[in-house]
Amino acid sequence: MTRKVQIAPVGFEYDRIIEGVVHHPCNIIYLLKSFKELTNEADPDKEMIEIAKKFVDKLYEHFINSLICTPIVIETVLIQLEPIIEELCRIISKEINEYHADEIWINVSTSTKLFVSAAMYVGSFKHDLVKLFYIDASHYTVNDLFSPDIGKNEIKEKYEKYGITYKKNKESYKNVDVPVYPTEVLTEQKKDILKTLRKMTNGDKGEMITFMNLLRELGHDAYDKTIKMKYGHHIKALKARNFINEKTHGRQKKFSLTHEGQILGLILTYFG
Repeated sequence: MTRKVQIAPVGFEYDRIIEGVVHHPCNIIYLLKSFKELTNEADPDKEMIEIAKKFVDKLYEHFINSLICTPIVIETVLIQLEPIIEELCRIISKEINEYHADEIWINVSTSTKLFVSAAMYVGSFKHDLVKLFYIDASHYTVNDLFSPDIGKNEIKEKYEKYGITYKKNKESYKNVDVPVYPTEVLTEQKKDILKTLRKMTNGDKGEMITFMNLLRELGHDAYDKTIKMKYGHHIKALKARNFINEKTHGRQKKFSLTHEGQILGLILTYFG
């Protein structure tokens, strides 16, 4: 059986998620539920979090009852770049390696611009399988605020039922496929350097690793001049791409990953 997967951050949407499945049918849908730890009962975001949770619950129930596709709810951080990238990498790599998915669609119309950026970047590493789409909406709940015929309570009820957008007729939503372009391929040695530096620093962008220790971690003789020249050349190229920082301490060179290098190293950990 062909395995068609969709990834949809839910946010404050209901119809828009369902419309995404109409345009891109799937048999598995990951509903990404935004996670935020509440510090106390008076947290100003508490009410909005509860509303978002209701949308996830309603969508899960809808897909379970309709048998359109199997919903999988994942609670994750959707407001920080690296957690978004890691969650997408985790889902996509699992679908490819364990379930041999035939196609993976990501709905980028139901979350933040940060999520869109993350999805496009991650998708560029698996552009043959991963596709993006945007559901363009015509009817927004907020627009009803400007209608003298609609009361605030009615608008509130509509928002709690449908979210930011709603389906009024067949023309309410239109699908827009978003192209994903392949990323530039690095050599295996450059990939290994980035992945190894990320592992050695545990994501700490401030920690510096000596050249000798890096070579040892890569499984090479740190005193071999040929190896040192070879990897020195690769590091120089990665520095030029702003993936690596370099500092000199006495006669020793030390390296760390830039923010860009950390993100690339993270993706390569899954797809490299």
